[in-house]
Amino acid sequence: MNQTLRQFSIVSIVTIITFLLIFIFFPQFALIMLSLFELISILLSMYIVFRRKDVTSVKVAWVLTLYFVPVVGLFVYLFFGRSNLKSNVIQKREQDRMVRYVQSLNTKMLEPLSSLEEKNERLSKKAVVGGNQFEVLTDGEETFSAIFAALNEAKDHIHLFYFIIKEDELADKLRKILIAKASEGVKVRFGVDGLGSVKLSDAYLDSLKAAQVEVEIFNPIQSLYHIARANWRNHRKVIVIDGTLGFVGGLNIGNEYLGITPKFSHWRDTHLQITGPLVTQLQESFLYDWLYMKNSAGSANEFMVESYFPTIEVGSDEGQVIYGGPYDQERVVRDVLFNLIDSAKEKISIASPYFVPDDELLALLRRAARNGIKVEIIIPGKGDRKLSYYGNDFYLEELISAGIQVYKYDDTAFLHCKVMIIDEQVATIGSTNFDIRSFDINHEVSAILYTGQAIQKLAADFKKDRTNARQITALELAQRSPWKKIKGKICGLFAPLL
Repeated sequence: MNQTLRQFSIVSIVTIITFLLIFIFFPQFALIMLSLFELISILLSMYIVFRRKDVTSVKVAWVLTLYFVPVVGLFVYLFFGRSNLKSNVIQKREQDRMVRYVQSLNTKMLEPLSSLEEKNERLSKKAVVGGNQFEVLTDGEETFSAIFAALNEAKDHIHLFYFIIKEDELADKLRKILIAKASEGVKVRFGVDGLGSVKLSDAYLDSLKAAQVEVEIFNPIQSLYHIARANWRNHRKVIVIDGTLGFVGGLNIGNEYLGITPKFSHWRDTHLQITGPLVTQLQESFLYDWLYMKNSAGSANEFMVESYFPTIEVGSDEGQVIYGGPYDQERVVRDVLFNLIDSAKEKISIASPYFVPDDELLALLRRAARNGIKVEIIIPGKGDRKLSYYGNDFYLEELISAGIQVYKYDDTAFLHCKVMIIDEQVATIGSTNFDIRSFDINHEVSAILYTGQAIQKLAADFKKDRTNARQITALELAQRSPWKKIKGKICGLFAPLL
């Protein structure tokens, strides 16, 4: 995968040099080319406005990009902004066969359901499942200790998919465990996103393959033609072990998620360990992606056996696993989260590293606050990506003017958890950020917790995070320098593209 990145870098550099030489030695031809690019950009802008189904803020960002930087903007759009990713006929057929099989299993249904549970079941087509045990893992050390211990105990299979695996000491430890388990006869399936893990070396992947680990890449970027896939990222982080134990949440694989990085004093993140029948739905989300990556007729057959979907009850916690992405007709993850927000009676607590809401989410939160519901949001005090970080500021005035309490986390650390708690009675945790990319472009997964001590643990962690944050006031916003205000507005306009 590193080779692909190098090839793309070389092609990009050669292209830039070629254009510079044309502009220097053939200025008249360059002027004609520039006029042509501007005409194409105008026509493309009209197409985006009238034909594409993106949310308004995404359309505005693309149009501004095409108008203000027509040459660069045009190439960026051709590479990253084309129509939604879709499964082909074979992929979709195998995915549907697997989903129908899972739905046919005798998973114990809960009765009676609350109004919220019933709505979310109808909306997502995923049952609320009881008999589970949820455990909140509050930071990297706790998360990876639990994951590595569980991997070492695997007996039948390990299914693992991550958006980012950074090739460092933590990733090497993971690799050695997976190779060891494969040598014991455990079936290991390993998947990563083609962009998020583009720097993962061929040597790393080849060592897994040599140990009989099945390796698949989600939308690999193998050429300039394939780079059009880069915008449609699979942001999920999922591990399923023996069909009975699963992990989902915000942490990728890399030393920085342990806080071992010079950029931040601490990395604040949250993961969830699930034991029990709900792992069936997490398994389904993994296999949905796996069958897409395999892209071969009959690939679902080996998974349509009950050994991959045991339903052993271990506790009393109730929940759902919701997953979705741009290949789906509906935005299921977003809509379920909106149902949760709309159900709030007293309090909505959100922690998100990238808070770039679409118009509907912004209106929903403002309405809740104006109705007297306490809405509190924690965002990073220091960002890992400047555009997204300053893009958060674009929405602060609208949030605070409605009575929403916004906090910025410790400005020496980074807050990366993706958590929402409603009335301290329902919670969600997963890979989903509260931004347009997660809602409309990425493939995401989130667990919805309806009962259990894990909800109180998330609420307690949120309160602790709030004590390590400072509240942003309307006066502070008014006193910002003109440059900071302009920077926030500009970044807010383009943040939906990232």
